[in-house]
Amino acid sequence: MSTHDGRGLLVAIVGPSGAGKDSLLDALARKRPDFQFAQRIITRAADAGGEDHHAVSDASFDAQLAKGAFAFHWQAHGLRYAIAAEINQHLAAAQVVVFNGSRKALPEIARSYPQLLVLVVTAPIGVLAERLAARGRESAADIAARLRRAKMPLPDGAIVILNDGPLDAGVTQIEAEITRARQSA
Repeated sequence: MSTHDGRGLLVAIVGPSGAGKDSLLDALARKRPDFQFAQRIITRAADAGGEDHHAVSDASFDAQLAKGAFAFHWQAHGLRYAIAAEINQHLAAAQVVVFNGSRKALPEIARSYPQLLVLVVTAPIGVLAERLAARGRESAADIAARLRRAKMPLPDGAIVILNDGPLDAGVTQIEAEITRARQSA
């Protein structure tokens, strides 16, 4: 993992499964083309469903890691995830870089990226359960496990974005927090 001290703002969108992170990110990307949205590199098949990601094999992931191609990486749900090192160029150019992250990986990321803004997208447990069931990707036991993880404590300094209403409301909250962080930098 590299250390970055650029003038940009790195924004981690994290939260439990079913909170609507991908929907908010897609809507934010349409509204804010001036932001950079880092696509995750994942050791998951390209046709596995869910978010648009760059699918790689474990061997390819290892090779890219050895070449220093990643700004940071983590493991979750039996998969490996990374964000490409090219985000450092965007941050050095004082741009906003947004990525879908993992709550568990945040402490290590924050050590290298002190300008990290953490936005925790969440919704009431009942809403999360409905959304996960509607996806049809997990068994009842998998959904129950995901709902237990939804109760993880918030990371230090994290800001909660409640996503249980119109999508526009969540996007507006995210934009406001990014604006606030940029003004206080």
